[in-house]
Amino acid sequence: MSESGNGNSDAPLDRLVRAAVPGLIVGVVSGLIANQVLKLVDAVGWLQTVLPLTVLALVIVAVSVALFRSERAGAALKRLSRTLPWNAEAVAWACAGAAVMAAVLLAWTGVASLAEHARPCGQPLELRVVTTPETLTSLRDAAKGFEEDSEERGCREYSVTVAPEPEFVQLSEAFGRLWRRSEPPGGEAAPAPQDERLYGPQPDVWIPSSTAEFDYVEKSPDQVRRAQGAGAPSPGPPAKADPVFTTRGSLGSSPMVLALFGGDHAQVEDTAIKPPQQRTTDLLRRFARAGVELREIARPVPETSAAALAVTPVLYGALPGKDQQDEEFAEPTDLVAPDAVTLLCKARQGAHPPDRVAFAVPEQVVSDYDAGRLKKQCGAADAPGAGGEWTLYPYYAEDLPSLDHPFIQVTWRGQDTRERDAAVTAFRRWLTRHPLTRQGLRDDKGAMPSAHEGDSARHDLTALWTLLGPNIIPNRMEPNPLRPAAGDRSGKYVAESLQRVAAARPPASVSLMLDVSGSMGRPARGRDTRLSRSVSFLQSLVAQLQSRDSAGLRVASKKKPPDSPYTLENVRLAGTGPVQKNRITSHLQAVATAGGDVALADMIGKADVDPGSNLVVVTDGQSPGTNGPGSSPGEAAAKFRDRHRDVRVTVVLTGPSGCGASPVKEIVDAFGPSGGKGCVSLTGAPEPQQAAQLLSDLR
Repeated sequence: MSESGNGNSDAPLDRLVRAAVPGLIVGVVSGLIANQVLKLVDAVGWLQTVLPLTVLALVIVAVSVALFRSERAGAALKRLSRTLPWNAEAVAWACAGAAVMAAVLLAWTGVASLAEHARPCGQPLELRVVTTPETLTSLRDAAKGFEEDSEERGCREYSVTVAPEPEFVQLSEAFGRLWRRSEPPGGEAAPAPQDERLYGPQPDVWIPSSTAEFDYVEKSPDQVRRAQGAGAPSPGPPAKADPVFTTRGSLGSSPMVLALFGGDHAQVEDTAIKPPQQRTTDLLRRFARAGVELREIARPVPETSAAALAVTPVLYGALPGKDQQDEEFAEPTDLVAPDAVTLLCKARQGAHPPDRVAFAVPEQVVSDYDAGRLKKQCGAADAPGAGGEWTLYPYYAEDLPSLDHPFIQVTWRGQDTRERDAAVTAFRRWLTRHPLTRQGLRDDKGAMPSAHEGDSARHDLTALWTLLGPNIIPNRMEPNPLRPAAGDRSGKYVAESLQRVAAARPPASVSLMLDVSGSMGRPARGRDTRLSRSVSFLQSLVAQLQSRDSAGLRVASKKKPPDSPYTLENVRLAGTGPVQKNRITSHLQAVATAGGDVALADMIGKADVDPGSNLVVVTDGQSPGTNGPGSSPGEAAAKFRDRHRDVRVTVVLTGPSGCGASPVKEIVDAFGPSGGKGCVSLTGAPEPQQAAQLLSDLR
């Protein structure tokens, strides 16, 4: 019997079963390992599932065939099976079952992964970020990288929109009004909800240019919290605090510089590597000794740019004249701009760069300009090439201020969810791992990134250092932020700088007249109506007026606007304190088109304005027939001048009529100033820029 049994044990089937045991063991172990690996990497798609199964099947077949065809292996297995205390056939079936189970698990993982992959993406959580125009390019690039890194299985977890902040002087009121442009004056009915215009979606993150800009925004102690950089989100705000600001450290620094175009730089350039000048006065003397006697220093408008406001007191101190003379020197009429980016783009519009003009702008903007990153914002101006007369060269002084770009989380009541807090924290941590030193900033200690941190895809200071040379860009600039006296964080020191600028300018008295006839409801550029475009322009103009200025508003059409307790026709001329500014802005928002055209000559001729003021008439222009039954422009202008000899009239056109069209041209010639510009056509440029230019002309 034993011989017969031993003979049967050598049968091919028995040998195959015995040979399959090691192969099955290998297959089971490999399958379990592969299953765990697939789970760890969260496999998606058939490739990551089918491929391991195919490999396992091939391994099992190869091992089984090899053992089946090997006499030596068969003899060894036979001897091994005789010594094992368990039944080899049972072991084989158990291992085969485990292998089948592993295959089922792998297949289930693949099917689940496919189902997960085929499921449509949910709506990503939108983060809303506002920042200065100077850092828009850098932060939009960073936001794009953050969105891409949040992508999982083809779905993005977050969406980030980066928008420019309102004009600097409007920031405090914007946050105080919960991001509304205005609020109803005391004792008057509120406008309908559709008449309430926001600056945009309420931001989750605000990245101002400096801590001084943050300090300028009025807030109670309950509205300010501090976190350690990218630390965990702070607790939700108390019920009465709205919004709450949580400071999360600096994203990097950028010193203010005086930049020269290539032609002037060629005269000043020194091949020796020298430390920055201690004082701006010394820097200006260096320019003069080299033959570059500056005729102007171009700087953005301080009311719209916190960076410009920070550098203005230093310029006043460095220039030899009084503040009034220094202000004229620092704001050339042909280079008026609300921010540093617009300023450099405006300088690019000529056939050649402005000569003997220094530009007081942040170093990071110079880096963006020389790298060609401002081409989109500059519109028709081409990005400058490497080298040549259009390249900007920064010059440094230790007393020039620096910007520290704090990261501020803004929490609004009703939006303080854990998901939104987590999203803001994730964005802050991503910026820690991907710092803005790759986008032209220095670190918070003023050091530029080392050479090995830069690459061809980055737009950091290392690239600028390579472009301009080692004797131009210092490796380190000690931060010199605008600091309050005795630790005062109320923003009073910023307001004092604004008052100093206002005192250096002649006061402006502006009587605004807005055409609200039916034609103003027609489209202007884009989707805006002529009236909405006019309102945006006038709101920007009013926002830039200072305490020494005065302003009033009147509306005009053949028929009075619809009766409303809120829609008042006139706001009497008065000083432009916060109450008066809010009153004008509120009425601008509530105004609506009504009635037909009034003859433009009659509209201006019958205006009752204070002596010495500027009458600014905003209209879409009128057809020749409209003025037929009215007074002739000459007659109306003569009567007007009898009553208002020292009133300057400026007509602002929204389109489609231009300043050269009839009858506007004849009316402007009759009423306009003899030596000034009596007509302005609104363009596609941002309203703050056009408002700043008009105010500069009026002063």
